[in-house]
Amino acid sequence: MKISAITPGQQDASATGKGSVSATGSSFQDILAQELAVAKSPATTAIAAASAAAPIPAALRLDGLTLTEDTINTLEKFGAALGNRSFSAQDLEPFASALENDTAALVSLKNQLPESNPLSSLLERVATASYVEAAKLRRGDYHA
Repeated sequence: MKISAITPGQQDASATGKGSVSATGSSFQDILAQELAVAKSPATTAIAAASAAAPIPAALRLDGLTLTEDTINTLEKFGAALGNRSFSAQDLEPFASALENDTAALVSLKNQLPESNPLSSLLERVATASYVEAAKLRRGDYHA
């Protein structure tokens, strides 16, 4: 049995083939070749060399990781305290203060790192979570 009708969602097998160029734009091979050429250009290698030339001090990395771990631990304790109905808003106040202090310290450390550094991204994400939780408590989101 030969099926000749094409229903919606099906493609005609004869229309797709190797090396065919779409009427809407470049082929994947062309785009890939362009991106590889850009990646190998001297400008990007100069940026990579510049970032390799300015290593980040180990003490700064260690401080960032330690502060990140401490902030995450504070967030976990805060979450446990929120789950305990016997805590009042006044009992949760030290958590908000600690999270605000941690946020300021994380942002300060992040500003000492290059934007492209993975540790900078981590510090920013943890600082954001810390800030949001402290702000939610201050705003009254967690009060019953």
